[in-house]
Amino acid sequence: MVACADMGMKRRNNEDAVGIQPLAEPWPVAVLADGMGGYNAGEVASAMAVDLITAAVRNEAWADSSAKVAQCELTDAFHMANLAIFGAAQSAPECRGMGTTVVAALVLEDELLVAHLGDSRAYAWHEGQLQRLTRDHSLVQQEIDAGLITAEEALHSRYSHLVTRALGVTSLVEPELTHWPLHHGDRIMLCSDGLTDMLADACLQSLFEENLPLQELLLSLIAAANAAGGKDNIGVVLMEEET
Repeated sequence: MVACADMGMKRRNNEDAVGIQPLAEPWPVAVLADGMGGYNAGEVASAMAVDLITAAVRNEAWADSSAKVAQCELTDAFHMANLAIFGAAQSAPECRGMGTTVVAALVLEDELLVAHLGDSRAYAWHEGQLQRLTRDHSLVQQEIDAGLITAEEALHSRYSHLVTRALGVTSLVEPELTHWPLHHGDRIMLCSDGLTDMLADACLQSLFEENLPLQELLLSLIAAANAAGGKDNIGVVLMEEET
């Protein structure tokens, strides 16, 4: 069973979107997207991503709900949503150049399947440790990997918001997939960079260590990010593996 919490926002123009279907068949699903591009176009892209991916992976008619099928269906959902957003951006002048980062999680029988594009992230809390499940698709991450800058220097880079993969920007995308074995008591967080730009992983770790109920943890995360500057919308989804 999965318990879910939703999101908080800072700006009036909110480009973050979330979709949560904790009882969906054949897999409970959560999707978070952070849009970009044009006046209000980012809101359009993120909303389309959440709606399309959530709908695509909900199909009670599937007899086979295995991890292999889930991986294929989630990848196909990303491809379908990408083409829809890319097509809308090409056909509507007010949406030209729009796109969105996205991270999606399917809860399988004994594991979590995560797919993502861009710098929206997934984390897992397991036995007192917070682990990042996704690797940012961004220019600064490439510079970190190449040893050109440190993770701390990346926080202050003028290129910090330049992503190298996103939904709807090109006609072809390749989401990165991650499998995480689920155990009783594990907590999963999906979040936009509105949270992680403000709070380092060590700070997130300390907040999870307080062992608050999900809704209280959600409010604590958002409050901490706003207290640290709150420069962007803050999108967060929390899930907990229960008996």
